[in-house]
Amino acid sequence: MARWQFGLGRENGLTFWGMTFLEASFGAFFALWPLWIEELGASIGTVGWLLGLGGVLRLFALAPSAWLSRRFGLTRVLVVARSVATVGILSAALAPSWPWLLPAMAGMAVGDMAFPLVSTSVALNAGAKRVRAFAIILTMGPSVALMLTPLLSGGLVTLWGLRAPFAASAGFSAISVAFLTRLHPVVPPVLDEHSAQDTYLSVLRYGRVRALLTLQFLTFFALGMGTSLLSNYLHDTAGYSESTVATLTAATAVGSIIFSVFITRSTRLSHRPLRAVALTAASAAIGYMLFLRADLLPLVLLGLTLRGGFFAAWPLYAAVLGEATPTRLRPHVFALGEILAGSGFVAAPVFAGQLYAIRPELPFYCSVAMLVPLVVVLARFHVPRAVEAVSSVEMGAARSP
Repeated sequence: MARWQFGLGRENGLTFWGMTFLEASFGAFFALWPLWIEELGASIGTVGWLLGLGGVLRLFALAPSAWLSRRFGLTRVLVVARSVATVGILSAALAPSWPWLLPAMAGMAVGDMAFPLVSTSVALNAGAKRVRAFAIILTMGPSVALMLTPLLSGGLVTLWGLRAPFAASAGFSAISVAFLTRLHPVVPPVLDEHSAQDTYLSVLRYGRVRALLTLQFLTFFALGMGTSLLSNYLHDTAGYSESTVATLTAATAVGSIIFSVFITRSTRLSHRPLRAVALTAASAAIGYMLFLRADLLPLVLLGLTLRGGFFAAWPLYAAVLGEATPTRLRPHVFALGEILAGSGFVAAPVFAGQLYAIRPELPFYCSVAMLVPLVVVLARFHVPRAVEAVSSVEMGAARSP
């Protein structure tokens, strides 16, 4: 097996590189996105509402992803979605004022359709080592990119201003599309009498899946409350420059890598991914409390590193949902998981923006207050594996020659 595949196989190896450059694209502008909206003339309250609107657009884009993958094939939809996102990111770099960001946000929302599709592809090709595959593809590789691209963005901001990182982001996104186009086409499957009737409601009939999706929503709402306006907090309250904020973001990626390596090497956590989610959420909560002393740079760096648990938690939920759901329903459950996690992100910045206007530290306090009971529940929650129906069809198992 070629080294570039990292023991994942050709398909997941290509997915690894596609996701790495996709997250490099995200990392190039993520920390600067609220600042860029504010730079283009939006008030802090408007920034919160626009971040929430971006989440709403994302939900509308994610909803048809399972149907589209069945109708046109997973790979084709994945490539088209990321191509649209590339155009959207580039248009954000050219926006003259904040209302012009709306079409850019729509394009980026369509690109987020890639995440449930990638999760479906990873689960299809991972075999028995699903947690390892999800951790490497959705956390480790992307975290390396997220560690390096903020450093690049900091330099670009210093040299050419806030527009430059968005142009670099569009370039990384285009490279990601190039890798994804090399995936074997996954043709729409022949549906049996059960899978032909599968919908999102079919997923919600499973009590264990409903509970997981509820926990996922609450987890990312709570985490999003503390992180959505962090860049503005560090810039406006603590006085860090825009380029410094972008550079400091690399510490979050370092934290994600540390958590991912620890989780993949821990047999206990690999077999109980929700305990790993509890660990990462608890770490993020501690990081949020450290930001209350943002005047001390070492505490900010430590807080950003612990915030890396936020990014490590996302693929862990995908791995758990994949185990708890029959194969034929995985495209729906991964899309629904992204929708509900995104719903948390829709609400979080809106509430955070209103709290921030009262007192900048309030979003951190509210986030930690929600995370404490969630950590306890996650640590105790056990999810049994789904029992496959005899007549179910492996989603995407039929490949074109």
